[in-house]
Amino acid sequence: MTVNSRAPRPATSYPPAEMRPEEVVFGGGAVRYVDPFRWLENDADSNVVAWQNAQDEKAQAHLSGLPTYQRFLARLQSMGSPEEMILPLFAGDRYIRRFVPDDQDLAVVELSETPMGPGRRVVDLNAMRVDEPLQMAAYALSNSGSMAIVAYTAGGREKPVVQLVEVETGKVLSQGLPSERLSSFTWLPDDSGFFYMSMDPADIKAGRTLYRVMLDRPTQAVLEPVETSHFYVRPMVAADRRHVLLFVDHLAPRPELILDTQGTGSWKPFLKDMKGIFRGDIVGDRFFAITDDGVPARASGGRLVSIPLSTPSRRETWQEVVPPSDAVLANLLVVGDRAVVLDFIDTYSRLRVFNQAGNLEGEIALPGRGLVNRTGTFFSFFNVINTLVRGRGDQIDFLFATPATSPAYFTANAKTRELTQVTAPEWTLDARVLDCKALSKDGAEVAYHVVAHRDVDLSRPQPTVIIGYGGYNVAVLPGWFGSRWAAWIEAGGVLVLGHLRGGGEFGSQWWHQGRLEYKQNTFNDLYAIAEDLIARRITTPRQLGVTGGSNGGVMAAVAAVQRPDLFRASSPEAPITDLLGRMRDPFTMAATLDYGDPSDPAMARVLESWSPYQNVEDGVAYPAMLIDCGANDPRCPPWHGRKLAARMQQASRPRQASTNSGALPILLRVRADAGHSTVGKDDQTRQSAEVLAFFAEYLGLGENDVRS
Repeated sequence: MTVNSRAPRPATSYPPAEMRPEEVVFGGGAVRYVDPFRWLENDADSNVVAWQNAQDEKAQAHLSGLPTYQRFLARLQSMGSPEEMILPLFAGDRYIRRFVPDDQDLAVVELSETPMGPGRRVVDLNAMRVDEPLQMAAYALSNSGSMAIVAYTAGGREKPVVQLVEVETGKVLSQGLPSERLSSFTWLPDDSGFFYMSMDPADIKAGRTLYRVMLDRPTQAVLEPVETSHFYVRPMVAADRRHVLLFVDHLAPRPELILDTQGTGSWKPFLKDMKGIFRGDIVGDRFFAITDDGVPARASGGRLVSIPLSTPSRRETWQEVVPPSDAVLANLLVVGDRAVVLDFIDTYSRLRVFNQAGNLEGEIALPGRGLVNRTGTFFSFFNVINTLVRGRGDQIDFLFATPATSPAYFTANAKTRELTQVTAPEWTLDARVLDCKALSKDGAEVAYHVVAHRDVDLSRPQPTVIIGYGGYNVAVLPGWFGSRWAAWIEAGGVLVLGHLRGGGEFGSQWWHQGRLEYKQNTFNDLYAIAEDLIARRITTPRQLGVTGGSNGGVMAAVAAVQRPDLFRASSPEAPITDLLGRMRDPFTMAATLDYGDPSDPAMARVLESWSPYQNVEDGVAYPAMLIDCGANDPRCPPWHGRKLAARMQQASRPRQASTNSGALPILLRVRADAGHSTVGKDDQTRQSAEVLAFFAEYLGLGENDVRS
């Protein structure tokens, strides 16, 4: 690897943003200040749109002109996107395959008798595309396999078109439902209808989010008569195909209600008054649950209990199957009369099989240290959806990946625990992985992984990027980091995955220690990793970057503002940057679950202390910034990027000569057809090339190291 020793190109002038001071008040008067750029929140203002477009054009020109952009683009195009792999799902006695063909831009859906055999294409978004890229929101096959719910969105907007389709003929039986934003389609066991969850802000506010649609009235949705403690509801048909469990709260799920479809047809309380997490399924006449209930603080990983369906509220009838430990129990999948349990040992996956009595039968030997998941990403949303999938007969299906190997499809027999590899990894890196730990400001031990090509000398400082998330009880784990970061590692860059508090990698306590009034711990953990990397001489502040998306974008923005001395470059993707001002967007206010409510005086003060926009200071030498937003993002609207860019462009000063003189750029990229993520393989590839070229330029990765 050669280090780029030339000074990065200096930033030129930016499209000016007029200052229009306006006093704002939050937390009932607890927080007051003058906001000069509140006018940039208005998407309908033609002046705002013109300013955004001018900023975006400048960013595009700058990024596409960087020396490594074309080489990274060519390399990424040749690699494809193995991280986009989604596990085939067995339903209706056939397999559902969802993928993007090599020669096309958008997803298709195929049905097949076997996981990888010849299939019949039933959805092709490429053929349906008109003027905006389309994205699959759902393909839910009925239990009989005769009907399917097809949902897709346009231009990144999370307002799906929903169709009920006859599978064999492709005939659209109905289109449209009353809710504008909806998800989580679940068929009733007898296929007489289905449930969905409404995410319309008015429904969330009123607590009416669960609806039922019957096939004899397919365009009518009836509010389900349930009272739950949380707006987020997810019905799950149990493994016995008789009961429906109604899980609430996507951050700390538990089945508050149960429906016996062979009984009276009414919902009954189940674990309604219990606190904590209960993830699981029904085995025989008991509910097997992964829970943090009754787990001491010193044991981070939870425990496994079995709860009688007849006496769920009587704790004396519960049986402990797996006692508390540091192994983080993630998901449980029932196959016949057995339960397969996925847990994480120091962030690496393990699979074990238990019988109906709760006895351990053995372990399914995995092919190495890596990640078991249902998608090719390194994110594990085990609180929201089971990352294990029930296959044909006694099989369980999953994808397995490591930081050096892209996802491969495996199946295992729950009875014999025999493992079968169905596909090989599409890509393998000649890389090494270091498992490291740092001490955070309060003494907490923070784990992280360093991934580098074997030829890179880690005894000398190298261009390094830290990625992380640290929020919403979501785990980021050592699996395949995607073609973007494979190309970075291949070129000689170092990648670091940090396990920050607020995430789900180390159990409930780890999550709680990084949310609400403790959110600063997330950022302190990041700084501890950065300082440890510098102390180990793996990198230096001049060669260190940070990035993340969504909540990870918040992290990257905060890091640039709080610790500009630690980072040379930062790329927040789809960030929220004004944590107080987000009150104007009902959809974004869902972030209150982890960030806190700006209308609460105490939380308003906490948010003011770390919210990126409010903490930008004049005359500071900030890192190079690539603030990357989707124009149609309803979760993290682009006005957050606009305001942060305007404020940082106004405030930044040039770095001193000792760190390469010249102001580092503050770039705002707003992608026209994107929502919370970029839509379409071609646009995703261009985005990755821009991000890599940005970090290569400002962290000093040599142009000749990028393979084309």
